[in-house]
Amino acid sequence: MEHESYSIEAAKPALTELARRGVTPIFASSKTAVEILAVQRASGLTAPFICENGAAVYDSSGQILTEFGLPRTRWLDAVHQLRERLSLRFTGFSDWPAVKIAGLTGLSEGDAGNAQRREFTEPMLWQDTQANFQLFKSEIQKLSLTTLEGGRFISIQSQFDKGEAMKWWQARQNPPLPFLIALGDSPNDLSLLAAADVAVVIKSGKSDQLDPQGPATIIRTSLPGPAGWNDGIRQILNLLDSQQLLIN
Repeated sequence: MEHESYSIEAAKPALTELARRGVTPIFASSKTAVEILAVQRASGLTAPFICENGAAVYDSSGQILTEFGLPRTRWLDAVHQLRERLSLRFTGFSDWPAVKIAGLTGLSEGDAGNAQRREFTEPMLWQDTQANFQLFKSEIQKLSLTTLEGGRFISIQSQFDKGEAMKWWQARQNPPLPFLIALGDSPNDLSLLAAADVAVVIKSGKSDQLDPQGPATIIRTSLPGPAGWNDGIRQILNLLDSQQLLIN
C-alpha cells in the first residue's frame, strides 16, 4: 500500500499474474479489518487476512478466526491517564476526528473513519523527547503493552506481531504450507520478513533499518510502495520460472 496515496494500482499487474497462477496473497497489514476488506473488494480478492500488525486473523468472509492482542478498550484509558499523569506529548487516532486522520494520511474522510475502527492498536505521533519516549515504553510495559514503528505512525499495542500471526495461519493449512514469501517496507514488517523463506524488502524511508535474519533469500527492490511490491513479485516469479528458486 502506497503510504502517500494508499493506492494499490501499481501492484495490479503482479496481482493479476498471481491470480493467473492460482496464487492468492494473504494481506498482513497495520490496517483495520474493515479497511482490508475494502481493499480486497477493490482488488477483486477474496482471502483470509491478518490485521492491525498481527493482532488477529480473519477468514475470507471477514469473520475472526483468532486474536493475539489485548482489546484496545481494555487499556486505552490507562494509556491516556498515564499521558496526563506524566505530562507526555503524543496524540493518536482516538484523539483525532476523521478529518484530521484524512489530512495526515491522504485518505478520504470515509476511509479515515474506517481507519479509526481499531480493535487492538492505537497509532500515534510522538511529540515529546526521546528520553520521555523511553520512559513511556517502560511505563506501558506494566500494562503488558509495547510500541511498534510503522511507515507513518507508532503503534501502541500488546505483545503480538505479523510473523506470529503468519506462522499461526501457515500451521493451520491442510497440509501446512511448507514455503512462505513475505513482503514489507517498515519496522512493523520485520517479524513477518524474518519468519519467511523468501523476504522482499520494499524500498522506503525506513527499509534500510530492515535486516531480517532467517530467510534463505532476501530481495531488495529499487522501487517503493505498490510498484516495489509488483517488482518484488516479478523477481520471485522469474526466479521460480528459471528454477533458481526452488520450493521444497
